[in-house]
Amino acid sequence: MNAAGIEKTLRWVAGVLNGIGAYVILPVLALVIAVDVAMRYFVNRPIFGAAEASEFLLLLFFTFGMSYTLHTDKHIRMDLVFHALPRAGRMVIELLTLACGLIFFGAIAYQSIADISYSQLISERSDELHLLIWPFYATMLVVFSFLCLQLFVLTALRIFAPQVVERHTDSETWID
Repeated sequence: MNAAGIEKTLRWVAGVLNGIGAYVILPVLALVIAVDVAMRYFVNRPIFGAAEASEFLLLLFFTFGMSYTLHTDKHIRMDLVFHALPRAGRMVIELLTLACGLIFFGAIAYQSIADISYSQLISERSDELHLLIWPFYATMLVVFSFLCLQLFVLTALRIFAPQVVERHTDSETWID
């Protein structure tokens, strides 16, 4: 598979994750919160477990959106400073971002492995809804492992094949 094919595959997976988050998880989250608020204020009977469900749904929504945000280059950074740097400076920033991202996302993925085993061993469940916890850890493992892969591949493509990766900024490519 060539660089363009790899980038297209990463974009597709990121889009699927984002679609699940935006078109499935977010509407369910909004519905749970809206119904809970309505029940609380109009009938004085909040939905049992709505706060806990909202916590898990928000975690999934945030996590599923991270990959798409990374791929479309919409994460927060100082673009004004970044684009003012010479090519070598931008490369250093990209490599520092790669290192920090791999450490952070990798640590979460690595810890998820231990958390899955322990959670299964003790049959860990949530407090109110009694949901099994290990599937959430497994989701974190898959998504954060994908983020590590995506970050590594996108950084390599931005450095070695910048014409393949479209940067969603004002400049043509990051190396101008």
